[in-house]
Amino acid sequence: MSFPPQQRVGAKAARPAPFVRPRALAISLAVLFSAGVLALPGRPAKAQSPQAAATLHAVNLAAGPLSESLTLLARQTGAQILFSEALTGGLQSGALHGNYAAEDALRLLLAGSGLSAQAHGAQTYTVIRAAAQANEPTALAPVRVLGVTEGSGSYTTHLTNTATKLDLSLRETPQSVTVMTHKRMEDQGLDEISKVLEQTTGLYFNNTNVVGGDSNFVYSRGFELQNYQVNGVPRSTRFGFKNDIADTAVFDRVEVVRGASGLLNGIGEPSGAVNLVRKLPTRGFQAHVAAKAGSWDFYRVEGDISTPLSESDKVRGRLVAVHQDNGTFMDRVKMRKDIVYGVVEADLMPGTVLSAGVEYQKHRSTGAGSAQQGTRLSFTDGTPTGFSRSANLAADWAYTDRENLTLFSTLQHYFENDWRVQLDVEHSRREFDIVQAGLSNNLTRQGGGAFRAIRYGGKPEQSSVGLYATGPFELFGRRHELVLGGNFSKMEGRDRGFQRLDANIGNASDFIRTGDYPYTYLAPNGNGSTTHDKQSGAYASARLKPTDRLSVILGGRISNWKTRTDRYTAAGAFTRGVTNEESSVFTPYAGLVFDVTRNVSVYGSYTDIFQPSTNYDSNGELLKPAEGTNIEGGVKLAFLEDRLNLSAAYFETKKDKLPEYVPGPGGSTSYGPTGQYIYKAVDGTKTTGYELEVSGQLTPAWQVAGGYSYSSPKDANGDARLTYIPRRMFKLFTSYRPAWLVEGLTLGANVRWQNRIYDAQHSQGSVAVVDVMAQYEVNRNLTATLNLNNVFDKAYFTNINANNGWYGEPRSAYVNLRYAF
Repeated sequence: MSFPPQQRVGAKAARPAPFVRPRALAISLAVLFSAGVLALPGRPAKAQSPQAAATLHAVNLAAGPLSESLTLLARQTGAQILFSEALTGGLQSGALHGNYAAEDALRLLLAGSGLSAQAHGAQTYTVIRAAAQANEPTALAPVRVLGVTEGSGSYTTHLTNTATKLDLSLRETPQSVTVMTHKRMEDQGLDEISKVLEQTTGLYFNNTNVVGGDSNFVYSRGFELQNYQVNGVPRSTRFGFKNDIADTAVFDRVEVVRGASGLLNGIGEPSGAVNLVRKLPTRGFQAHVAAKAGSWDFYRVEGDISTPLSESDKVRGRLVAVHQDNGTFMDRVKMRKDIVYGVVEADLMPGTVLSAGVEYQKHRSTGAGSAQQGTRLSFTDGTPTGFSRSANLAADWAYTDRENLTLFSTLQHYFENDWRVQLDVEHSRREFDIVQAGLSNNLTRQGGGAFRAIRYGGKPEQSSVGLYATGPFELFGRRHELVLGGNFSKMEGRDRGFQRLDANIGNASDFIRTGDYPYTYLAPNGNGSTTHDKQSGAYASARLKPTDRLSVILGGRISNWKTRTDRYTAAGAFTRGVTNEESSVFTPYAGLVFDVTRNVSVYGSYTDIFQPSTNYDSNGELLKPAEGTNIEGGVKLAFLEDRLNLSAAYFETKKDKLPEYVPGPGGSTSYGPTGQYIYKAVDGTKTTGYELEVSGQLTPAWQVAGGYSYSSPKDANGDARLTYIPRRMFKLFTSYRPAWLVEGLTLGANVRWQNRIYDAQHSQGSVAVVDVMAQYEVNRNLTATLNLNNVFDKAYFTNINANNGWYGEPRSAYVNLRYAF
């Protein structure tokens, strides 16, 4: 009889769990955060077998499919657990929390399932039918190591490949990486990617766009973060493809790499990349429904069901649906969104998996969006306007409509020699229609002001293909790892021109109170443009292991880029744009990781990136591509089998040919011969700084995630840039299960702090915002979560640039009821 290859569950070979002295752990935390962390009492340990007393592991497993629980148990204990999904498919396991030996935890998970575990030496087990004899053959189906965080109950992960495409732990990755896990997003109520990025260490979410718009700026290390990936496939950086309004209901986790990411993205800023990882079907049945309600008439319902579609569970499906209606703290602003996500996965043959799915989102906001995209901070005479947080400078007929449809498919094959090949195909269609109408500028203390209405519309489309292979190879008697891959994407954006309205308002205060202004239909004016972007590239990276302690990661990418914008007028005139292209641009990557001990590593890395410009100079020609580099070094610590990760990093990020807007005489708007804003290229911009971060479990009952970041962006003359972006930020979320107080209760707290920000006209002192969370497991199926945000009702701006300001959300409360089947 032939058997499929046995697969090891977990990213590491089995090894005894390290014994972490509390004193050493406390010293490490103190070094990273310059403050001691006092341990709270954890949940009492369960009774252990005498022979396992010295090898206890913190186990944190939610109720769910048995196959997934076994996979997570392997990661949490470092054991190798071999099993056939034909045996475990359709079986469920209960929740398991506490300190256990691997063998005891495995026995409890299998209790009542008709299965048992057969030991093979230290920390290696085979799951068999309870009646099977030790010498009875057991077929083992391939088990994929996916790094899935759903069901892990953790604020950290054991596997990420967003930085290098190599499957590495956080400690083994020579760049700063934050993974926002499913559990943390659920605990904090982070139902939109914008909220996730706002909570991520080192990122600043600079709110500069209308409610429901996806053109807000996110900054990392002194540069705008523009690179988005979905399942590791890069998205276009053009307008319409940013994902900060995407709903988190369809994603398992969000991975953020800070620093240049040219190895996999090719183009972009030297700031970082955001990788959104979609949920996948599970082999066993699982489902939940949730209802959420809160401040400003917030209502949301969500359903998520995953189930086998065949008796043998070789075909599986998952469906997610969301409907949300809500107001905001701003007067007259209402929002509505609907999400449908479906994916089917099938085992075509042993080791080969095909998945295909669709993601749809429709989003509409009304009453939101003035032409200046914010609240005016001062009148024309320079005195403060003093508008309240609820003040809305938009007309009640302003709106934002967005509709996104994405079709995707992935084909994977796992070879017997541990190599894996993956093909990703995606086609995404977007459509947006936005009317910004409201007070724009020239607000006087006497009540006068300018009213402006502008309309934008377009239908961008993108198709992309990605192919890569990864696996081990032998060289000079040692085992190394290699990734070879490439991708291609094509984007076409069709934008229409519309009429606009400029007028004056005599009594601005009445308008702000009511939003009442005669409706004006902004009809298409017949003008428009079509932008064609193409980019392709091939990359390779290798993780070389010259010694057991040293890893050298070397890689590079060859990129090609081409763009052209054609224009047409109402009179029928068509102008074919000039094609701008870059060919065979080489992007190097180098990293080094040295294991000082089995828990501590030091690392260094170098990578760069280039950014083709979409800005024009005074002659109407595109600026040359900007080039950026990132040098980084630091120390990473991983304790408790990677369940607690800490890091400290120092970085230097540079960029040449940075586009900088050139104002006209007296500060007026400057337009070039093609009607585009005029920019110039500036060399020598640089950011230096450091980051400290922690994520994971301090004890089985206590989790923490967050960090401190400092960055100092300067121009070529050494003067400060982006002064309206904080230099220093601290973000920390922690949750604790006081089982000694109330079984099933989890309490959490979140702190966000930033230092002073300013521009030429305005400034804001340091700001601290505190959120709290309480979660209670009513029973095995029902969980209630209360999130109280901005507890002390701190009034602050998230943006004060160019005499416009966006207020942060005032105190708010949300209750979420979740029932799992």
